[in-house]
Amino acid sequence: MAVLIDEYDSPILSAIGTDMEDRRTELRGIMRDFFSPLKDSGKYIRFLFITGITKFSQLSIFSELNHLDNISMLEEYSSICGITETELLTQFEPDIAALAERNHETYEEACAHLKQLYDGYHFCEETEEIYNPYSIIKVLKNKKYEHYWFESGTPTFLIELLKNSRMDPEELEGREAIASLFDRPVENLTELLPVLYQSGYLTIKGYDEGIYTLGYPNDEVRHGFVSSLLPAYLGYTEDEGQMSILAMKKALDTGDVDTCMRRMRSFVASVPYEKKSDNESRAEIIF
Repeated sequence: MAVLIDEYDSPILSAIGTDMEDRRTELRGIMRDFFSPLKDSGKYIRFLFITGITKFSQLSIFSELNHLDNISMLEEYSSICGITETELLTQFEPDIAALAERNHETYEEACAHLKQLYDGYHFCEETEEIYNPYSIIKVLKNKKYEHYWFESGTPTFLIELLKNSRMDPEELEGREAIASLFDRPVENLTELLPVLYQSGYLTIKGYDEGIYTLGYPNDEVRHGFVSSLLPAYLGYTEDEGQMSILAMKKALDTGDVDTCMRRMRSFVASVPYEKKSDNESRAEIIF
């Protein structure tokens, strides 16, 4: 038989936070009881595939499953969970043509549009770029370009990590990292960079002698980070931010500078004043 387990670490990620260690300990025990019998059932299992954000070998719930292989960064599996450009252009040609016609584009312009929004993922240093499969299926079905990956909401564990992080979000593009960073368990993280890579907000953009350069995969992810994660970090909702921006733009379009400045002062005043860390750059990020 085959066993497929998707997002195995979701329960632990739901308990991220400095005040939830007891809950995480309880969840680890429950999950260990669930996964342990898999080893004893090995003679009946022909194929076992587990997906998640955290590396299994560093979690106690997998202490007895010591014969699993981590394929996260192996070249031969780098496109197993996505759509390559070759697959897109050969298997979805009629769908791309329909998308182009619906949006008054040429076929070539539609391909470029798809690449800009949904392409760019790398899961090892030498591999073809991968398109987000969920977004590709949605855009070809709806024939409308949207930021589909974030329509289900923002992960709360990312918001908590972002609030407690000392990292400047403006400095994420072009950050460098070594390979060991990619496999750190999320529940014990003190740095934001690993979890942003593991959850797909950053990907590999370059590699040189053991050093990886990270960046946003595409415009969809960059937009999602700015519109979903940063508002939670700064203390306002996406709707509030968008309404403030539109109101200021409307005032500027009509030459009403006083109204624009009044709106801006109101927006800045809505940002919480409580101290989140000793990093003075947080104030600079807000402004």
